[in-house]
Amino acid sequence: MNKFKIGLAAILLSASANVSADFIGVYAGAEKWNYDIDGSVNSLGTNIDLNRDLGLNDDNANVYYVAFEHPIPFLPNLMIQKNELEGTAANANGANFSWRNGVYAAGIGNTTQYDFSHTDYTLYYEILDNWVNLDLGFSAKDFDGFVDIMGNNGALPNGSRLDISGTVPMLYGKAQFDLPFTGLSAGGKVQLGQFNDDKLTDFKAYVAYEGETGFGLEAGYRTFELEFDDFDELSSDLTLDGFYAAITFHF
Repeated sequence: MNKFKIGLAAILLSASANVSADFIGVYAGAEKWNYDIDGSVNSLGTNIDLNRDLGLNDDNANVYYVAFEHPIPFLPNLMIQKNELEGTAANANGANFSWRNGVYAAGIGNTTQYDFSHTDYTLYYEILDNWVNLDLGFSAKDFDGFVDIMGNNGALPNGSRLDISGTVPMLYGKAQFDLPFTGLSAGGKVQLGQFNDDKLTDFKAYVAYEGETGFGLEAGYRTFELEFDDFDELSSDLTLDGFYAAITFHF
């Protein structure tokens, strides 16, 4: 990972003096992501299976973004993306587990709420800008959410909520291939991050169409993996993945 970061930094520094957007542009989009969630969480207790113990399965997320590109050399372009990842479920525990030093017995019901919402702040350079497009840069995922497991048998009626907040630095890359004169394109975006022992991977592949007015449609598949070691006392091994559809605009 360190060698990869050094190599990417060298590419950005050498290319930034020569590459930039040809004109000022604004890109915006709104996505609906239908994802499955699986894996486990742990906070001062045992690993808890999200599907078996908490009854969490699939949910929908809203994603909004805006990007600003300019022709000024050396200065990176900017993109801000809001990811609303919230869910809730009621379930009978599949096994004994503990959460925040509280014990939850098998077969006893619980109600779980989670909020892994975060905002991505991305600075990037356009390395290639023709029918083959390549953007490289850096992101910061800023989390402001919580996980709350409330036992219906009175286990931790208060204090079961774990607030999570913090920022994870990420590498950012986007590659897109345009089919000339059609408005059609296909590509992928990736964010890779590691801070201490916390590791995040956010990847999506898509096909898109943009009309002459700047309005467009996009559809694809996104995978988001969260491996927290001790992120505000949260340990996790989570995967959120599924298809999404988006409306986009470019002017």
